[in-house]
Amino acid sequence: MKLQGRHYFSLLWVLFFAGFIFISMGYTYKARLIPLVVCIPCLLFALYRFYVELMGKEEKGGVTTEDLLLQGIKNVVGGTSEGFRQEEKAKLGKAEKQRRLYDILLWIAILLALIFAGGFMIAIPVFTLAYMRIKKESWLLSILSSIGLTVGVYVAFVIGTESYLYEGLLLPLIRARLQS
Repeated sequence: MKLQGRHYFSLLWVLFFAGFIFISMGYTYKARLIPLVVCIPCLLFALYRFYVELMGKEEKGGVTTEDLLLQGIKNVVGGTSEGFRQEEKAKLGKAEKQRRLYDILLWIAILLALIFAGGFMIAIPVFTLAYMRIKKESWLLSILSSIGLTVGVYVAFVIGTESYLYEGLLLPLIRARLQS
């Protein structure tokens, strides 16, 4: 059971999450809540992955991560995983890569602008709904995803940690207009 090159990456994640948990213990209760909620499950998964790799217990010829990902894509958007595998293997042209990069950057800019103008609690449902509808998802799935994500963020941050989420520029202006 000597450490080999492929084990170091998993070990790095174990140390990263353990270190983050150790550092967050010095924070106040409220400040360490989110790091602990995120890092403890991640540490457990990283430890499991490191153990599996170290013991060499991975099944050969079994289901690979790529197979699971392709099956997930198939379940979400339909089609065959073999079709997606063929598409992945096809080389993308420089123009297509550039178009995809600009598409990603545009969506990030839109999200940042929405957060800046309307705050997190407005940006999350608007962005999620717009993105999913433009990507041709059904109205039902788009609306349910927007509501679910908004409720999840609200419960986790506003209620769970009693945190303040950025309100944006518009809400304080509207609130000031209504009070005067």
